[in-house]
Amino acid sequence: MPLDARAPRASEAGRDVPRADARVTCDDYEQLMASPDGTDTLLLIESVKPRLRGVSHAVAFVAALLGCIQLALMPVRGPQYLADLVFGGSMVLMFGVSATYHRFTWGMDAYRRIQRFDHAAIYILIAGSFTPMATLDTTGDTSLYLLWLMWIAALTGAGLTLLGVHTSRGLRSALYVALGAVATPVMLRLPEVIGSGRVAWLVLGGVLYAVGAVIYARRWPDPIPTVFGYHEIFHLLVVAAAGVHYAVILDIVGGA
Repeated sequence: MPLDARAPRASEAGRDVPRADARVTCDDYEQLMASPDGTDTLLLIESVKPRLRGVSHAVAFVAALLGCIQLALMPVRGPQYLADLVFGGSMVLMFGVSATYHRFTWGMDAYRRIQRFDHAAIYILIAGSFTPMATLDTTGDTSLYLLWLMWIAALTGAGLTLLGVHTSRGLRSALYVALGAVATPVMLRLPEVIGSGRVAWLVLGGVLYAVGAVIYARRWPDPIPTVFGYHEIFHLLVVAAAGVHYAVILDIVGGA
């Protein structure tokens, strides 16, 4: 959905240049900022970016930091303790980078760099979320193999992203969902270890992530583009999913 700002396009150096008060959409914001010749589009940042962009992840970053500290203080040791901290650290990383990226106005070069970190951090969160789940399953070697596969894929995806390998929004969303699906065999085995109720909550978290990815890819629904759009819905679903997974881990650790 377009924003309310309206004005004709100006022409600069023989090409169309969107003015700061031009009629643009939230989708234009990301596309223009990511374009190689989009230096002039810095003028559009504040007028296009929804006012609540990144607020939920800024709050979630503080919550994740406190949650990670709480996990560090829990009376659990060994591989499970380290796995829980990996999960907590991945939340802190992802929400911190996302909040920094979305809340502030950046110059063109800085924008491109931090955008890569933002997209790369999602791979780390997916693998980090799976790590404590895989560690809980001690019934065989399958979980260990899948954990290695998950981290190799996540680090590869993150590395390529940081190197500037471009993927479309739809493909990127599909890759995130596919990476998360690697956890499916472990989820099927976990009811015997932590109970079906806890697994149901873990599955709910995965569903929230997947729904968020679909909304991100489709850019819909987009209720109030200038204030709270599709991207904000996506962010809230990510916060909710991470919160559900954290609650399950905390419940398991507390009952250990």
